[in-house]
Parts: sequence; structure tokens; C-alpha cells
Amino acid sequence: MIQKETKLSTGATVSVNNDRVRVDLPPSNSSYQSISSAILNGGCQVFETSSLTHVINYKVPSTYDGLNPSPQRLLANFAKKEQINHCNNTVGMLTAASMETFAHSSRSATGISIDVIVTAGLSNSRSAGADADFFMIREEYTTTDIDTFDERQKQQMMKPGTINTIIVVNAPLTQGAQVEAYAIAIEAKCNACVDHNVTCAKDATKLAMGTGTDCTVLISHKAVPNCGQKVVKYAGKHTIFAEMIGQAVYEATSKAIMTNILYLHYNYATYTIHRWFRTFLGLLMGAMPLIPPKPMMPIPRAPLNVVFMGVAKVLIIYFFVPLPDKAKLLFAAVAWDRYLREPPLTFHPVCIAGSMISACLSRTPDRVYNNPLLGFTCGSVLLIFMFFTMTLGAWAFNECVDVISMQVPSLAREYMKGYYNASIDVASNLLAWILKLLLLKSTFSLQLLCILPLQMAKFIERGQIDDARDQLCWLCSRDPSKLGPSDLAGATLESLSENLSDGFVAPLFWYVLFGPIGALGYRVINTLDSRVGYRGKYEWFGKPSARLDDVINYIPARITTLLLALSASVTIGRKRAWKGLQNAWKDQHQCESPNAGWPMACFAGLLGVKLNKEGVYCLGASGKEPAPVDIRAGHRVAEVAGGITLVIAVVAVMM
Repeated sequence: MIQKETKLSTGATVSVNNDRVRVDLPPSNSSYQSISSAILNGGCQVFETSSLTHVINYKVPSTYDGLNPSPQRLLANFAKKEQINHCNNTVGMLTAASMETFAHSSRSATGISIDVIVTAGLSNSRSAGADADFFMIREEYTTTDIDTFDERQKQQMMKPGTINTIIVVNAPLTQGAQVEAYAIAIEAKCNACVDHNVTCAKDATKLAMGTGTDCTVLISHKAVPNCGQKVVKYAGKHTIFAEMIGQAVYEATSKAIMTNILYLHYNYATYTIHRWFRTFLGLLMGAMPLIPPKPMMPIPRAPLNVVFMGVAKVLIIYFFVPLPDKAKLLFAAVAWDRYLREPPLTFHPVCIAGSMISACLSRTPDRVYNNPLLGFTCGSVLLIFMFFTMTLGAWAFNECVDVISMQVPSLAREYMKGYYNASIDVASNLLAWILKLLLLKSTFSLQLLCILPLQMAKFIERGQIDDARDQLCWLCSRDPSKLGPSDLAGATLESLSENLSDGFVAPLFWYVLFGPIGALGYRVINTLDSRVGYRGKYEWFGKPSARLDDVINYIPARITTLLLALSASVTIGRKRAWKGLQNAWKDQHQCESPNAGWPMACFAGLLGVKLNKEGVYCLGASGKEPAPVDIRAGHRVAEVAGGITLVIAVVAVMM
């Protein structure tokens, strides 16, 4: 049980118990002024001089959901309980941190005293610019102190964990000095977080600068011009006043953070181990997906530490993982996909196939497309030509790589003689293996599959609807010009589920059966289908590739449905997974494709959303309209499903 009261050097009184920190400033001849990010009476305020002025830092009950009552109403009710006037002269903050983390520091010079009180929770730690959790920017400004949120916004409420700071100064500050001092206090808090290596809860590879719900209150006497009053005019970093503010805030914040660390981790050594583990786990997960800020922009480069982790992981798999060559190659290709960039587009087999298809289409006269028999015949010829050209090219590439790996060491023995050593054998074999790895990697992309839906979610969350419409062209061929936010979210989920099958599960399925040549052959057929396998101009010309694509995706599409349900049982619950399977069985026939409906209908069921394409299908008709939060949930399900696919594929090639 905490219960203490202390008289501060500034003349204020601070009292602490298990529920709150309360600072009482005595009546004064001059008004008090405050600048704060507090919930109750935040912003810039001026308080009466005839009565006590208060600052309260209230610890919310563990059952509080952040909504009922509203934070303002909760603080007002507590102020009444404390028998203080919450309307006119009280600044109020909320925290979920234990009052055990209470820390106090003070500084005095030339008759000016500064007292700083801090409580610290770190579960909501954030670096500046970390991805948002809450996306409502503009709200109706009322005096009713009521916040309204729907169920999805409740899910986006921040986790508890706050660093709350109260700074009391016993001297008048000009408005400029007040703002400068406030900025110094924030910087000092950030320094304390960095020096204690507090990591961002969103990305453990980055240091946090505080938490997502920090509040800071700076309260002082109000400066009145032309009345002979001695005031603090400046608070730049070169001034003694800034020194006192910075040192006091840093010291109190450091004490509070250390208390929190010891409370959670018992000692600093275990905290350090925990932090190292989180950082390593963050590197292991990669800084991916790295999302371009605008549609059609190149994917940003991964940080060097992530690239290093990717290279290390590939080399560890090559040298130390005791797996058969086929399983080892697949494992390393997925690791490359996670951490490193795609092969150069100039040499990317799928891009080469796309360029060849474009060249053929540009040279094909319209009469071929207009004649069903001629179109079907020419489409069949193109399909056969593309399939055998690309697969024979891949076979020749693998043969050349094998020859080079064998010939380089022998040539080195002959011409280098005294300088030759076994490392040349190792290097040539490693180079050959990496070239084969890149060929396999080019046949799938789980990482790109994850990047584009998250980019769509970001655009929709931030109201960038035009950007979302432009980006949708990367995911599907639907006309986005008239699609609203829910339609865009639905189209994204449809593409995510279907592309998981086409872009990852199916290539691995055919790799297990026929090796890299099988995976590449599948990608060629699938690429051709995506270019010409739809109704309209290419209907008969694209029919051979469309029908063959239906055949080769028949089993992978149904496997993908089962994988999504299995993943959902791990990530969002078994009931949702079962609902997904039921919905897949019930609704899959609505889609024209015999395959696409299975993963799409399963996704609709397990996420509880309605995926609707006007006049074509409505999967999960009883579900809610899809939103960005559903895209993020679907992304997580798809990512875990990809991991399960890898494990099953590795086991299969070992059998």
C-alpha cells in the first residue's frame, strides 16, 4: 500500500497512493499557466489564483476499456471523488502504470526551483514514425466529453503503458520560454528511453522515444508584461534553465523506467537478455514487409542488418542444415524471399516470360482473336511454345551451372597450381547453388504477396482512396475507378487469398513433384493465363492457357483452403477456421473459376466478411463489410499459412 505526501521545493505538495499521483499548487498572487498533452484541460491553460490548482495522474482500473466512460468523464468523476474542481483549475492524465514507478527529481538555481514527477509504463513503447494503431484523425469537437467508437475502433485502441510527466516551476515563464521548456522536457524523456535501450513494441530493431499515450504537463506562473515582474524569457539549450529542466526530467524518467524494468524483469541483466532476444527476433522476422509510400513505386531496400541476417541465414542453411539438397534449396529460397530482394527484373524468368508474351501479342493480327478456331489454335501454339521454351531454358541453365561448378575447380588446379586450395571448390559450389536458388526463388513470392495488401490497408486507413485504386491494379484486373473503401478492402482480401494459392502454394506443390523445372513451368502457364485467360478480346486465344491453368491449380487451390483454415485455427480461433471451411463448401461454386472460389470463400468465412463482386458473386453474404483491420487479420492468416506450406513442402521432398 503506497501512501505518502511530500512538500516540494517549488512550494507545491505531491501525494501518492495506489490510485493516483496528485500535485497541489497553493494559491498565488499571479495566475498559473500550463501547457500539456493531458486529457483533462490539456493544451494551453490559465488558472485562477484564488484557489488551489491541481494536477492528477490517475491509474485506471485494469477492467477499463478506454471507452466507457470516456477518459474525460472518468477523470472528472475521479476529481469529484478527490473533492477538487475539475472544470476550472485541474489538469488530468491517465495511466495504466503502477504507482510504484513514481519518481521525483528537482533542481534549483538563482532562486528558481523545478520539480519533476514521473510514472512510467513501457508496454506501449513507440519510436517516432512507427505505424499507427488508431486511424481516426478528425472527430467532432464537442463539450460533452463523449468519445464514440464502433467495435473495430475498439480493437484499434492502444495497449496500456504510459510515461506521464509533471513539471512544476516556481517562476513566471514567457510563452516562448514555456514552449522551449516543454520541448526540452520531451527531448530529455526521449534521451532516458534511449539510454535504457527501450525498444519499440512495433519493431524491436528500433529504439523507442516514449510510448503511444505519453502525457507531459508543464505548469508555472504566468508572465505579465510591463509590471516589473522578473520572468524567465528564454529556455534554449544553452541556458541554465534548460539545463535544470533537462537534467530533472532525465533523472526522474530514468528512475521511473528503471523501477518499471525491475518490477517486470527482476533485475537489469534479465531485462538486457529479454531486449536482446526481442531485437534478435525482430531481425529474424526481418524489417519486411517494406511498403512503398506510393503506388507503383519500387519496394524500399531492407536495412543492412536485415540484409546481413538474410545472407547469414542462407549461408547457414547451405553449410550447416542437414537436409537433402532439394529441401535445402527450398528452405533457402523462402529465406531469400523473406529478407532479400527479388532477382534483377532483366534476368527474372517470369519477367522474361511476360516480355515474350507481350511481344507475341503485339505481333498477332486481330483476325486471330476474332476467329474462335484460329484463336484457339494459335493460343495453343503459344502455350506450347512458351512452356517448352522456358522449361528447356531453365533445364539448360541448371546444366550450365553444374558444368561451371565442376570445371572451375579443375581449371583452377591446372592454372593456379601452387595457389590452389579447397576454398575454390567451396566457392564455386556455393555460387552454383545460389544461382539455382535464384531460379527457384523467381517462381514464387510470399513476401510481395504480403506487401501489397498491407500497402492497400495503409492507403485505406489514411483515406488515400485514389492511391488505393491505383495500387489495386497490381492485385487484380477489376476496374477500381468506382470502388469505395469497403470494396477496395474486399478486392484486396480476394486477391490475397487467391494469390496465396497461385503465387506460393501451387509453385511449391509443383516443385515437390518435379523440382525447379516444374515450379517454373507452372509459373509460365499461370502468367500466360493472367495475360490472356479471360473473356473479351482474348477469349478464344486465351482459352487453352485458362483451361490448363484450371487443371494445374485444381489440387493447390483446395490445399490452400485447408491451409488457411489451419492457419486461422492458430491465429484467430478454431471456430472461425471451421466457419471458413463451411463457407468455402457453401459458396465456392459462385465463382466462374473452379479454383478461385475455394480460398476466397474460406477467407470470407473465417474473417467474417462479405466479399462481393457486383453481379458476379457474393461470398459470405451474412458477413460485415470488409475494412483495413480485416486486411491485416487476413495478412496474418496468409503469412502463417505460408509458413505451414513451407514446412509441409520440406517434409514432402524429404520423403
